[in-house]
Amino acid sequence: MENQKEIRQNQFICSWKIFFWEAVLFSLTLGLGIISAFKLSRFLKFQEIALKQISFWEFLLYFLLTTLFILAVSFLVRFKKGKRMIFKAIFVLAVILGGLISLDLWMPDLLGLLFMFILILAWLKNPLVFLHDFIMVLGLAGVGASLGLRVTPLLAVTLLMIFSIYDYIAVYKTKHMIKMAKEMLAEQAILGFVIPQGISGFKESLKEIKPGSRFLILGGGDVAFPLVLCISLLPEGIINSLIVALFALVGLFASFYFFINQPYISTSGSRKPIPALPPIAFFSIIGFLITLFL
Repeated sequence: MENQKEIRQNQFICSWKIFFWEAVLFSLTLGLGIISAFKLSRFLKFQEIALKQISFWEFLLYFLLTTLFILAVSFLVRFKKGKRMIFKAIFVLAVILGGLISLDLWMPDLLGLLFMFILILAWLKNPLVFLHDFIMVLGLAGVGASLGLRVTPLLAVTLLMIFSIYDYIAVYKTKHMIKMAKEMLAEQAILGFVIPQGISGFKESLKEIKPGSRFLILGGGDVAFPLVLCISLLPEGIINSLIVALFALVGLFASFYFFINQPYISTSGSRKPIPALPPIAFFSIIGFLITLFL
């Protein structure tokens, strides 16, 4: 009895250690994305450059094409080496595009390109968790900054609601999201954060991480979509963006709370994957509604 109580206490402590690092990475990405978008918007205004707005249907088309391509690779490509190369190419392309946007706002273009090139080479040679997560922070912050300035708050809210429903269906019904995540994790090129129980876990390699292990995966979309909403509100004032970011963090807490309160599904202590976006989106939209009254 005492042993079971001690085991539960240790599991509780380990769980909240994971949430701490999850919240740190989530907050870093949102913070860097908002600041980067603020700098970018001021630069564009000074240069009198207007960004082309993205329509709902354009965004939906790009998302569907990307998802279908990843699914096709997951199900159709049978050669492991070929699949790994494709997944790594997708990851590298995505993080380079976003990372360069982030870095170019803080350093000269050539220096930013060189720094990103060194990071990618280091990641390809030895994909440590902390390096992977650092690249993801840069990539998601840059992508969020670019997209958020090209959509209206109403469109951002609409996207959050639609993709929350999609996330629920993709995890609980079709389960293809789980399939894609497992495939990308197996090829060490997952488009999301890999979160360990403690700081020492950041020094481990992605090669050693298996589904259901002591690491938690937070998908890039679970961070990118609330970030886009935050940045879409920048024209109304940075305070509004920060309010939504704070509520998104509350949503992250709710998502993690639901996750750790599931019953275990194996003796190894693993739990079922859950769709993290719905609670994050719910609280982000509450934050958005509050900004309407300020």
